[in-house]
Amino acid sequence: MSTEGGLHVLDGSQIRNALPDLQSRNSFSKNDEGSKGYLTPSEMRQAAEAEAAALLLGVQLSSKIFENAASKLPTEDSAEITEDVFSSTLQSYLTAIADALEDEPVVVSVLDGSAIKALLEDEDDFAMVAEDLFEKLDTDESGKLSSKELRPAIMQLGVEQGVPPAAATTEAEELVTKLINKYGQGTEELGQAQFAALLQDVLQDMAESLAEKPITIVRDVKMLNGSHLRKMLADEKAFKEMADNMFNDLDVNKDQRLSKAEIRPLFEQQTAAWGLPPVGDSDTEELFDEVFKAVDSDKSGEVEKPEFAVLVKTLLADFAETLRLNPILVEIETASR
Repeated sequence: MSTEGGLHVLDGSQIRNALPDLQSRNSFSKNDEGSKGYLTPSEMRQAAEAEAAALLLGVQLSSKIFENAASKLPTEDSAEITEDVFSSTLQSYLTAIADALEDEPVVVSVLDGSAIKALLEDEDDFAMVAEDLFEKLDTDESGKLSSKELRPAIMQLGVEQGVPPAAATTEAEELVTKLINKYGQGTEELGQAQFAALLQDVLQDMAESLAEKPITIVRDVKMLNGSHLRKMLADEKAFKEMADNMFNDLDVNKDQRLSKAEIRPLFEQQTAAWGLPPVGDSDTEELFDEVFKAVDSDKSGEVEKPEFAVLVKTLLADFAETLRLNPILVEIETASR
């Protein structure tokens, strides 16, 4: 588990690591209502969803992932499910979710109050944060704020400070609402020092609540680990067709030859479609420089269609392996460009 405010990746490994211990759990007996010795399909689904929720830190994944995993479960008209069938079916269900997460990892932050406590313990940092919030909210420059402005103050703090956005989850909304109802109902106006004291009380209360019941927030971050590239390379027929089409599009004079200098720009244009990091930052430039080292050293060279396909395949395999060993995190909006 990463430190709060940092990032934790759900890539299926959490589920795979838990699979060997599933048979020793009492999931079957716990869901066997009436101790009848078997489960109904409905009870099987409830048990599977509960196991997945526990392993996924309560994170709600896309419906597509769960729909695919649900295809591993018995239909409603199926026969009674024995303990042996339950165990194998549960493993198939969870493995399907793990496979989906391996292809498309989900990045989350687990907020347990530790980041808020660290902020409060650093008096200088907290004073700076409180002063900045006060000045932003004091739009009329009166030097006074109403306690009713506590909610927008909290909302301007973010996950990096360990504060869950109210709109992120039902639990986050309930926590923020509880604190606003407790601390933000006064009518008196607050000076900067009074506002800082009130904010400190609110954050202390929030930290204690999160320590008892952490909240997991899905981040707008995508992890590029080469999984999409590996899928592309695994389908040889589709890859050959793609490579041939790219060659034909680039071969504008139809002489069946391309300059090597045209290949890197092609990759840079296809970053979103191929699951590569977008160009424009130093990490991406270093990655491209490393993979294209040999190609860039011979830009004067030319390739024919068969050589082009081999070269593109080699480059994609290099990208896939590099990203497998060192995944790159990018903002989802940036990754789709």
